[in-house]
Amino acid sequence: MPDTPLYASQLWPPVRPRAVNPTVTTMNLLEALGFVGKTAATGVHTLLPLGLRVHDRLSRIARDAFEDRGANTVAFPTLQSRTLWDESGRWEVYQAEGTLMTTRSRSGEDMCLAPTSEEIAVATVRESLRSRRDLPVRLYLSTAKFRDERGPRGGLMRGREFVMGDAYTFDADAEGMRASVDFLNDACRAALLGMGLTGVFQATADGGSIAAGPSTEHLVLGDIGQSSILACDHCGHRGDGAVIAGRPAACDDPVVNVIAFALTRPDGSTAPAAVAIRSDLHVSPRKLAAASGAARVDLLQADTLPGLFGKQAGTLTPWDCSRTELYFDTSVAHLNDFSISDGSDGLRTHLSWAGAPGLPPLKPEGTALHRATEGMGCGRCDNGRYNTIRAIEVAHVFELGTQYSAPMGLSVPDPEGNRGPGHMACSGIGISRCLQTLADLHRDQHGLRWTPGCGPADLHLVVLRADLPQMRERSDRVVRQLRQHGIRLLVDDRPEAAGEKFAYARLLGVPHVLVLSEQQTDTTVEIIDRWSSRHESMPLSHIPSLARPR
Repeated sequence: MPDTPLYASQLWPPVRPRAVNPTVTTMNLLEALGFVGKTAATGVHTLLPLGLRVHDRLSRIARDAFEDRGANTVAFPTLQSRTLWDESGRWEVYQAEGTLMTTRSRSGEDMCLAPTSEEIAVATVRESLRSRRDLPVRLYLSTAKFRDERGPRGGLMRGREFVMGDAYTFDADAEGMRASVDFLNDACRAALLGMGLTGVFQATADGGSIAAGPSTEHLVLGDIGQSSILACDHCGHRGDGAVIAGRPAACDDPVVNVIAFALTRPDGSTAPAAVAIRSDLHVSPRKLAAASGAARVDLLQADTLPGLFGKQAGTLTPWDCSRTELYFDTSVAHLNDFSISDGSDGLRTHLSWAGAPGLPPLKPEGTALHRATEGMGCGRCDNGRYNTIRAIEVAHVFELGTQYSAPMGLSVPDPEGNRGPGHMACSGIGISRCLQTLADLHRDQHGLRWTPGCGPADLHLVVLRADLPQMRERSDRVVRQLRQHGIRLLVDDRPEAAGEKFAYARLLGVPHVLVLSEQQTDTTVEIIDRWSSRHESMPLSHIPSLARPR
């Protein structure tokens, strides 16, 4: 038996379609129609009855997509001990970012409202993991997350409290992890398609503070998007500039700068590194992490440079870094005539890697470490250039490797009996964000339009002259009959005029509207398709096959 029908006469907040302007922003429309409510806290919203029905259905679609592919569903706590976050090393990192919401228990234990669940996933799995035969482990969960965003905006798009459908996988080795990444991408794709999110595409991305390894975003083009990605105007190659390759235009008077970083290895050790790059370009820490194998890359503070290199910030040259791990960006590796910043005397010009007085020859090998930007040549084809487009990130898949398992002691024996850290991957689907994205993607000039199986109901039953006893009795009979077929119903039983009820149905956007009137027989009804606006009379017995969610 499906959910209990929603009755318009009992909805809170009360239905007032005449007060709703269908042309306002999607978030304002969701608020005006009683899907989402405001709170006193910025970036925190209430899901009202209509919105909760949509949210629950999207959550169920996502869960089914993962369970159908073999994942087990769990429920991790959001309130977590600092102990776990200290094990992974992320407590101080997130505190420094200012995004971690923390509290302290009565006993003095530091705790946080977790923005993500890698730590608790590792702690849960390592309790019971005994051998390679226990792997792979694939877990799914849907919980509230908390992140103290500097500027929460866009309604449900970027809030301080949000719901994520997460999955975490554990494998014995990198090959198994890559198979799990394929599993995660496939499940995310199926979930988003099941939600009716059309036009979803994948793009390589920067994993941010979650992962040092490769990641894949699932995106939808949209003006309400909080993400900006690059897209080639010739071949369509798309992705985050921090990850995808770009071809910088030639520069007449190139200057070679050196930028210093601290590399944190997977075992927790740190070492300085330097990148020689053209002065008009920026180093991508993500590309440097991939090239160096570092788990983390941080810019070195200016006051540490004299002690490491004997030079001030802004005056480093490749020749000052001979004892340091030194990388050459492709923008400088093949230059034959360039300048360097050489202390208080300014630029030293007309140099080459063949050397000069006081500068021995260098043999740079180029690695693409610069960040791709708008207007730069495409790194995949020879003819295109990148343009910036706005997109909505609805899901993200990360290769975690041993980033969390190694420091947290989750180990797996190899065939020879030697233990090593397990390999992880994870994904996240923004359930709250998908709700607003779905509403924005399909709305029209009359209001919302929900895809079958995703809205607050499958069928919007409009009862004309609901004040008459015979119409109330007929409505009850139809409701009982349709519920037996698994159809979720919204029943407009208010004693209002037909015009107001039809206006409300258009605003609300349930895929099909079924009209009951005095002029019909007991076996015939009128059906209105919200997507095509087509009106049709048909036998009541045909409705279940039409309105049942696909």
